[in-house]
Amino acid sequence: MRWFATGLLIPLAIGLSGPAAHAQDATTAAIAGTKLIGEPVLLPYKLGKVRPGEKVGRPAPAVQPDRTSALSAKTVANALLNAGKQEQHSYADTSKVPLTKDATVPSSEAAAAAAPPTGWGDEPPPDGAACLDRDGAETASGETYNRWLWCKKGRLGIDYYTVNSDGTREFHGTASVAYDAVTVGNGKERAVRTYFQAQYGSVSYDGWSPLDGWIWEVDDLSMYVLSDCTQDATFCYGTGSGIEHTWDEWDYHDEWLHWDIYSNETASTAADKVLYHQWHFRFGGSGGDYVYTTGTTENHTIRCDSANYFTFFQDYPKACVNYDVIPHLQYSVGDSRVTSVAQHIRFAQNDPTRTYPIEIERKDIPGKYTGSRDERGLHRVPAGPITSANRYYKDAACNRTTPYNDQTGLPAYDTATQDCDEYPFQSTDEGAGSPVWDFSVRAVPRTENQAAGGLLIWYYFSDRILYNTDEFWVDITD
Repeated sequence: MRWFATGLLIPLAIGLSGPAAHAQDATTAAIAGTKLIGEPVLLPYKLGKVRPGEKVGRPAPAVQPDRTSALSAKTVANALLNAGKQEQHSYADTSKVPLTKDATVPSSEAAAAAAPPTGWGDEPPPDGAACLDRDGAETASGETYNRWLWCKKGRLGIDYYTVNSDGTREFHGTASVAYDAVTVGNGKERAVRTYFQAQYGSVSYDGWSPLDGWIWEVDDLSMYVLSDCTQDATFCYGTGSGIEHTWDEWDYHDEWLHWDIYSNETASTAADKVLYHQWHFRFGGSGGDYVYTTGTTENHTIRCDSANYFTFFQDYPKACVNYDVIPHLQYSVGDSRVTSVAQHIRFAQNDPTRTYPIEIERKDIPGKYTGSRDERGLHRVPAGPITSANRYYKDAACNRTTPYNDQTGLPAYDTATQDCDEYPFQSTDEGAGSPVWDFSVRAVPRTENQAAGGLLIWYYFSDRILYNTDEFWVDITD
């Protein structure tokens, strides 16, 4: 070890002319003698109709978040923990990234492919359909396609009860609709766009008896939907009002609906104006003389920033990205442009005690991607005291100078054709100068070292890795 020391989503008060007019307290309604109470519920996703007699799962009562403050550090940390459990991973495979002719930096084509969305349409981009085709889209948490796009297939529904004379409720049936959802970030605004589409012909009426008259009554009741934040407008806010249709209309209204969630930059005093938010779809019933409560889907975390150092042929000074994801960089041993570097990183991660420089104590080198947050990740840092310290100790190990020598430093190599490659990267807090973590150096072909460095820069841009904030991992594939 070295002793060197280096220097949500917001419930916005939006006017919902239909839903708001019908929202009352359920207890008051029961006393007033209301016959039916609609209660929104989340249902498992099923394509088409709900099978007769099928049991409908009911969610536990939602814990109301603190709607007046920033998300807690625990909530933010749990977003990454849950991402690991749910196998939500951001895949940045550098073997697919084209380089310029000198094989040192990503090409303009690579930059264009990695460029974040900077505008939205009335429908999701083509990647939205690719995301919805993945198996993960049908899970409770949906599928995080990358840090810029998330999607889900789900079902929203409302249970209907009668209220007995003693105030108890008797279940009569459920109305529900299957839906597709997509969320797209933005590389020039602190905002995301949330899309919602009811699936054509998917409305189901489950459990109803003909005696309830549901054929002529239930399909004329309504449900509204909108996207919302768990914080108040001090931190983030949604745009637009709820879209309301009768169940009969939801059955054939399959156009894409959308709402935007904006982050309030002035609410942050952190570096790069970083803020974390959670959003969800809010839905509820209306129509007739019934009383309805609102429901929400699962919360999804986004991170918004005003970092002005993301440039790839143009500037991307502000952004919001998905945060329910494990970001990681992939190098492939099979990619001849970086084979030696990939082999070095794999060896350093798997057998650190056998790497140079030789240390008396057992080495501990972080950054290995395992699919979870069990292993310590890496943190990008700007050029400054930390990167200078990393360079100093890396050069000492490569050149066998103090605190290393001929016995502990890297053996001599051909400096005309080879570079001394280090891992963890010089641009990370965990690099060679770290007083906590160890490092490895190895001689590799210069062209491979330069290509790997260019691809690392591309990765920082592609996954929008912030200085001193984002934790990321390195995955070496065959």
